[in-house]
Amino acid sequence: MSDNVAFELTDRDAAPTGNDDPAAGGEPTAEEVVDFLRRHPDLLIDNPELIDRLELPGPPAPAASLHHWQLRRWRGQATRHRQALDRLHRVAEENAAADRLLHRFCQALLAADDRSDGTLEQLVRATFEVDAGRVASLAGLGTASRSQLAGWLDNPVPHCGRIADAVRDELFGSALAQTGSAALIAVRAGGADDITHVIALGRHAPDGFNPAQGTHFLEQIGELAAAFLPAPGA
Repeated sequence: MSDNVAFELTDRDAAPTGNDDPAAGGEPTAEEVVDFLRRHPDLLIDNPELIDRLELPGPPAPAASLHHWQLRRWRGQATRHRQALDRLHRVAEENAAADRLLHRFCQALLAADDRSDGTLEQLVRATFEVDAGRVASLAGLGTASRSQLAGWLDNPVPHCGRIADAVRDELFGSALAQTGSAALIAVRAGGADDITHVIALGRHAPDGFNPAQGTHFLEQIGELAAAFLPAPGA
């Protein structure tokens, strides 16, 4: 067949004009939309997802259509379910990313030549997205810091949020401003009965670590650190 064969265009398959593409000339008018639909009667058949976004008129007031009202309720339920699925999808993606991060941290711990506090601190800083990181021996902390941490150490679930100035200054120095936020993780090195170390993670953002966030990920970091560090006196 010759490349120069001319094809006769019907009204339905007419060459597109600027009105067919709203992006080409701004927002189309109502008349242009109606004209477009007349020339493309199968638009909704080819794009059924558009039906979910259309608002269909109900009967004039004060009459009420039970069928119309029921459809609106079903549409609302479908929207809520879709939003819930979207949230679950985001949570699943975040959990998968956290698992990959922990896997990488675990690999780094296993490959380390020595199991010192300094090595653990370097690996924490290199692996996790924090602005400041510190692994501190509890026995090496000053009296003021130990006093401020006493209540938390009695029930040492990971702490997220603001920390006392004395603790922040000793753990982070100038690396974390007063407006920053921190996460504290208690560690029992080598399976010790008592807490031996504190892992401190800091972020400049005031809500980088906040009390509303889950702590399971931080707990896992503490468990890996406890397995990595030798028991006291070992």
